[in-house]
Amino acid sequence: MSTVTLPLHPALTREVAHVRHRLALGLTLLDAQAGQPAGGMSCRLEAIGNRPLGQALAPHGHGRHALLLRDHAARVMTRAASDKASMPPPLAADDPTRLLISIAAGHGASGIWHAQDDPRRYVPRRLALIPQLDGLQPAGGWFNIREVGLWPGARWPLSANATAVRGRIRRGPDADSLTPVAWARVTLTRPSDPLAAADFDNETVVGWAHGDDRGEFLAVLGSKLLPGGAALPASVTVRLWVFLPPAGGSDNAFDQLPIEIAGSDLHNAVLAGTAAPPGYVRQAAVTRVLSPGEVSTIHDDALDYIPA
Repeated sequence: MSTVTLPLHPALTREVAHVRHRLALGLTLLDAQAGQPAGGMSCRLEAIGNRPLGQALAPHGHGRHALLLRDHAARVMTRAASDKASMPPPLAADDPTRLLISIAAGHGASGIWHAQDDPRRYVPRRLALIPQLDGLQPAGGWFNIREVGLWPGARWPLSANATAVRGRIRRGPDADSLTPVAWARVTLTRPSDPLAAADFDNETVVGWAHGDDRGEFLAVLGSKLLPGGAALPASVTVRLWVFLPPAGGSDNAFDQLPIEIAGSDLHNAVLAGTAAPPGYVRQAAVTRVLSPGEVSTIHDDALDYIPA
């Protein structure tokens, strides 16, 4: 089948003066485990600075989403950029031009996330991104393109020989009042000496996981897990380091999703999803012996946190 390319003609174009929007931000969502585009997600602009908005980013396939500022949103950005120019903010979190973006599956037509509609392939995220400006609007070109890592949810498709760890994180005032911890984070390390005391700063990081609204996480471990050598070891010792979010907050799970300040960098650990969000506190290590090529499940009591 052949295609016909029509010659450029005024009847097929629009005058520049009639175009009322411009690209403010381009996101590429990546499966952080597989390194491939992450599909099936939607992105929404929740706010510019402290000014609430509710605008969906336009999907463009292969995990790409575009934020076009038009009409009201463009005027809000102009005011925000003017505020920033007149009084530069001391912190990125206070930047009036920051774009608060939520990334999730299960967004309804109204933009509200519904847990029962989320296929749980990836764990949702909420990011604060600061655009590079050209005058009072976001700059064009590559200055405002970001890659965002999304980590496996409970139903992420595991291969037949995957090495992975599943678990559920809970906390409460006592053993009878434990509830799931929404949006916890987990870092997995491999000690050089399994008999030595746990040392987060000096052990090899072999994986990360994001907990979901039900406290569940799935950590898929790749090539960093195995220390090398000709023979595949029968077992490997790993340590799980849980990072708990601040207690309390809204009863709505999605409202508890942390705002991660990614700033204006094109690449950083926040965008990749390997940095714990602000206010998260690292807990004592949980040590486990894993069998490569198998999925291990950690029993609840090992991941229950009760204040001393």
